[in-house]
Amino acid sequence: MRPSTEQDYHERIVRTLVFIQQHLDESLELDQVAAVAAFSSFHFHRIFRGLVGESLKEHVRRLRLERAAQRLKRQDAPVTEVALDARFETHESFTRAVKAMFDVSPSSYRAAHKPVPEAPSGTHYDDPAGYHPPGYGDPTPVEVKELPPMQILFLRHLGPYSQVGATWGRLMSWAGPRGLLGPQMKIIGIVHDDPDVTPPEKLRYDAGVTVSRTVRPEGEFGVLELPGGRYAVAMHKGPYETLGSTYQRLYGGWLPKSGFELRDSPAFEQYLNSPQNSRPEDLVTLIHVPVE
Repeated sequence: MRPSTEQDYHERIVRTLVFIQQHLDESLELDQVAAVAAFSSFHFHRIFRGLVGESLKEHVRRLRLERAAQRLKRQDAPVTEVALDARFETHESFTRAVKAMFDVSPSSYRAAHKPVPEAPSGTHYDDPAGYHPPGYGDPTPVEVKELPPMQILFLRHLGPYSQVGATWGRLMSWAGPRGLLGPQMKIIGIVHDDPDVTPPEKLRYDAGVTVSRTVRPEGEFGVLELPGGRYAVAMHKGPYETLGSTYQRLYGGWLPKSGFELRDSPAFEQYLNSPQNSRPEDLVTLIHVPVE
């Protein structure tokens, strides 16, 4: 553990924001931007959201829109031309985006005196120097634990995360008759992709249970080992749909001040109860983030 990583994280994020602004006309891939920041691609989308207050996709889209708004003010180019240059596919999608940001149409914005809305990180087009981390108030309670490796029987879900219930049902139906379910097992989920980056049909999620004896992979049912080591563990209470806010506070609020660095290993979730017998507001999830 290092004495402080906060300044280091700040410098890496500012370097990343400058890179993004210098390459706004390019297709900015997650791995490419993560390399500039020198953060692991396992965690980059969560680090970026935590430290900037918006996803990489949202950030890039906002900067392109702010640049387009400047062009509307300063040039007489047709709105369609400005929209296409800002990488919007249609005039209509650009019009909706401008209305959402400024509450007026692009043509009306040209004559209006509307400031750009404040960003969560204070960063705007051509102004990365204004960066500051979002405010998270009191830090998220986190316990750093040393965990042993865990063998996981898992079934991969490919598609929207809201549809993982059927995958869990198939996993339990397969594991139950084989004597692999019991009171000591842990119910584990590994979320591989960010829905703000990856198309819904390509999102990957592993539904898994810990196993204490040798289990051979069979067909679509696989076996993996979650690495042991130190993990930062935070509790989330509430619907799974709001897990993102706890991740954001953990990566953006606690991590930079903790003195810990992230390991090249996936984060995972442990579910302490089930939506089958608990109300959404009573669901309890432990988020495990690998650190060193």
